[in-house]
Formats: sequence, C-alpha cells, structure tokens
Amino acid sequence: MFKHIGKVAAAVSIVLGSNAYCSDDAVKIFNPNPQKDDVVIPMPCDRVMVFKKVYTSNDPKKIKDKNYNAGSAQNKSPMAQNPNLRYVQGSLHDSKGYYFLMAKYELMAGQYDALVNSDKCDSLKLNKLSRLPAVKLSYFDAMNAAHSYSLFLQQAKGSFKSEDNTVAYARLASDDEWEFAARGGNAVTQSQFEANLPPMENDDISLYAWFDGPQSANGKLQLAGLKKPNPLGLYDMLGNAQEMILEPFKAVRTGRLLGLSGGVCVRGGSYLTPKDSLASSFRTEKPLYVNGADVVSSDTSTRFVLSVPVAQSTDEVKKLNSDVESLGDHDSQEESDNVLASAKKRIEQYEAENKKVQDAFKKETDSLKEQNSSLNALNSDLEKKSDKLQKLNESLMSLNDSLNTSNSKLLAELKDLKDKITTANAQAESMKEVAVTANLRLGGFLCKTVNDGANTLGYYRNLLNVVKKQCEASKDRCKNLESVNANIALNEASLKEILTYYGDTMANARMNYSMGIFKSQLKNAKEAFGSNTKYDTYVDTYYRHLDGYKKLSKDSAKNHKLWTEDCSKVGKGK
Repeated sequence: MFKHIGKVAAAVSIVLGSNAYCSDDAVKIFNPNPQKDDVVIPMPCDRVMVFKKVYTSNDPKKIKDKNYNAGSAQNKSPMAQNPNLRYVQGSLHDSKGYYFLMAKYELMAGQYDALVNSDKCDSLKLNKLSRLPAVKLSYFDAMNAAHSYSLFLQQAKGSFKSEDNTVAYARLASDDEWEFAARGGNAVTQSQFEANLPPMENDDISLYAWFDGPQSANGKLQLAGLKKPNPLGLYDMLGNAQEMILEPFKAVRTGRLLGLSGGVCVRGGSYLTPKDSLASSFRTEKPLYVNGADVVSSDTSTRFVLSVPVAQSTDEVKKLNSDVESLGDHDSQEESDNVLASAKKRIEQYEAENKKVQDAFKKETDSLKEQNSSLNALNSDLEKKSDKLQKLNESLMSLNDSLNTSNSKLLAELKDLKDKITTANAQAESMKEVAVTANLRLGGFLCKTVNDGANTLGYYRNLLNVVKKQCEASKDRCKNLESVNANIALNEASLKEILTYYGDTMANARMNYSMGIFKSQLKNAKEAFGSNTKYDTYVDTYYRHLDGYKKLSKDSAKNHKLWTEDCSKVGKGK
C-alpha cells in the first residue's frame, strides 16, 4: 500500500515532494484517459507515469502464488507460443491482496527523454509527439531508463513505499507478469482468460489494437492510448509498439519453458504485425547485437513495472522460510499429491536402508564364517580359540537382534504409510467422482437453460416482425415496437451471460479432470435426475461439448453459436 502525498487531478493521487507538482499539460499528455483507480507517479522534469494495480492473489500468504496456463495451441510458432504452465505473484499488498504495478501505457518518448536527460529539463519540449511510444531503443537503453527512474524514486522526497516502508523501484515487466496482464488477469473469467484474445466489444480487435494494414496503422507508429483498454485498464498491450521484457527469450518445451536463455524476448506484436497473428500469447525473439552494434527497431519499446524485493526484512525472510517448510500440510489437490509423493519417497528410503542393513549383516556373517573357519583350523591354543569364538558369536547375536528390531520398526512404519496412502487415494477418488457427477448435472441443466433462453429470444424476434408489419399498416400500432426491442436486448444479454457461464463450467472441468472420469460418471449423472429423463439428452450434449472443448475455436462468439444450436436441437427433439 502506497503513501499518497499531494494530488494533480481529481481522483488521481501522486506521491510527490512538497514543491514538485506536475503541470496540467504533462498530466493530459501522459494520461490521456484518466480513471479513478490510476496510480500516478512523478518523473524527472515534472512529468508523470501512470500505473495500474494488477492483482494476483488474495491469499494472506505471499507464498501462495497464482498459476495459469500461458501460450495457445492455435499458433504459427509452437516453440514460442505452445501451451505452458506459469506462476505469478505481486510483491506489493493492500486490503484486496497481492499485486504488482504495471504501466498503463507503453513507455512514451517524452517520458524517456526526461529519464535520459534529467539534467537538461529546460531544453526538453512537451508536445503531442511526446505521447508516441519511445522506439528505437536497445534492450540496454530500456534497462538504463528503468535504472534512472529507480534512482529518481529512491532519492525523491515522499516517494512511493510499500507496507514495510520499502521504496519501490522500476524495472521491465517479466514474461509471466506481461502475459497474465495481457489476458486480463483476475478481471476476467477462466474461459475468457484462456481465449486467444481478452474480451472485446463486438469481438472487434480493431477497437483495441493497431496492426498492419491500410484499415489500421497503415505502417505508422501511433500515439499511445488512442484505442480501448483491456479489462485491466491497460492500453496497447497488443499492437502499436511491441514490448521488450525483463528476462531473455526461452523456447517452449512440452508444458514448460526450455532451460536455455537466448536473446531479447518481445511481446504483443506491433503496427507491422498482421491482424490474425495478434494474441495474448504472441512472443518472439530478437538478437541483442547485429554487426557489432546493439539491436534497435522502429516498432519496439517497453513497459515498466513498479516492484519491491521479495523479502523486505529479516522477519519476512523467516516468515517465507516457515511458509515454504509448511507447504504440503493443507488440503488442496496439489499439496495432497505432494504429501503422497513424500510418503512414497520415505518408503523408498526405508527400503534402501533395510537393504543396506541386510547387506552389512551378510558381509559380517561371511567375515565371521571365515574367521570361524580359521579358528577351527588352529589346534595350538584351544582356550584362546574358544574365547575368540565366544566373542564373535556374541557379536553375531547382537547384530542379529539389532537387525530384527530395525526390520520390525521399518515394517510397521511401511504398513502405516501404505495404509495412509491407500485411504488418501480412495478419498480423493470418491471426491473426484462426486465433483465430476455434479459438473455433468450442472452442464446438462445449463444446456437446457440455453435452449429455454434461445426459445424466448426467438419468440420476441418473431413478435418484432409482426409488430413491424402492424406498424407499417397503421402508425397507431407502433407503440409496442420499443417494448419488444427492449425485451430482445434483455434476453440477448441474458443468453450471452448463460453461455459464458456454460463455457466457464467446461473450462474449469477440463483443467482439473480427464475425460475418462467424465465418461465413467455419465450414467450416474443422468440417474441423479430421477424420473425426469428429459435432462438425459442435455447431459449427453454437454458431455459432447466437454469432450471437444480443447479443439474448439478460441472465438467465443463462434462457440456460443455452436452451443446454442446444439442445445436448441435437443429442445426440439432432433
């Protein structure tokens, strides 16, 4: 949580020194679309940079980071964009949870000038072109600009501080942070997050991004913030200027990133990128150097993030260490799996120790046999031989007792651990079957609800045709036209909301369970409706949609049309 000192515009707070207020012109240029939840931060030369809070987790523990599915199965570069699992967590915290601060706009030319020429403020001009993204920057230019900004924030009076009183610093966004924010973060539903593009008005990307072509950017860099923002209020995440991120490029393996660091990782595409290539998963690699010089490009910029260290005090280091050690003691599916894996490892360790003791026993026994044979061969000193044999036999008996005790203890603990694993597996399987059956029933119910909603909408659309004809025949009969149109709009919105919930239900189901268990519980789901067998076909339709979910288009409008047609066929008995 930041401490705010001073304001430059209505409902927009800034942390500034007492004599460092920015001009209205600077605020208008660098924040052309002000919002109440903007976080406006001072810059050198009385300029500003605007940030948005991107929440990651509302769990009280910082160690509970957010996991999400990055990438897309529908891409032209599998090694750069194939599906892979990512984790993200904000380093800042307030009453709503953990978050990081991401710049609302791409780094602008006027902001970059102030960072690299902070000793020449009087000579820097402020005009409309100051709002263009700062391009033709090398990776090192971007890093140095972030470093200059961080030093300014560290040295300025009344600068931004976290809850632990640590001054925030600026850096480039990480790959995980960038894609999480581009997809809409926690501001969208699961199925919307996993789509190729975040939710857009009329599914029209031209309202949100500048891309290649005469109907869009037409080969020219555009001013920042002219298009609509994404669900988090971030502008130009796709198109206009592509954005360099903090860490180097890594290719995608099966479900994860390859452990090989390459050149500069660039995200989001630019005004030179074709429209059909733009996606939240779009990422490419650029070299650091070409022909002995730093690589720069007319369509490449960056975007800053404000952050603080992971652990800001000795007490927080202790707390994080304790939280790490306690992982696995809770009831989540993943943590339960960790417990079982740990128990299996302990069993393997005990079995290895048992084998080690048995090998030592065999080795000692063989040695004793050899010594015993040697003593038996001696005829010179019978009394001495007898003493040695007695000591050796006592040693053998002691070793045997130790082995028996160890074996009994190990066998008891092995049995206890195996019983716990068997019980845990049985409970997990039972819970999984109940959850899957409930999901199938919910899917069937939603499919019927989609059919009912489509029928109601169809009724009003047919009624509209009748009312229009009546209106054409007599103007006195036009009074019902507005009411019918209102009912159509209301029912269209209701059906879209139901279809979104229908898609979210499938997205969550496929993320957590395999199709095999859905097939095994299909009969149980139908029987759960009792004698009301009219739901059986709706459940079958939902199961078919669920089976083909991962092969569907990421275009939500196409999916909604397909689901509506299929559920309506069931209602008509086809």
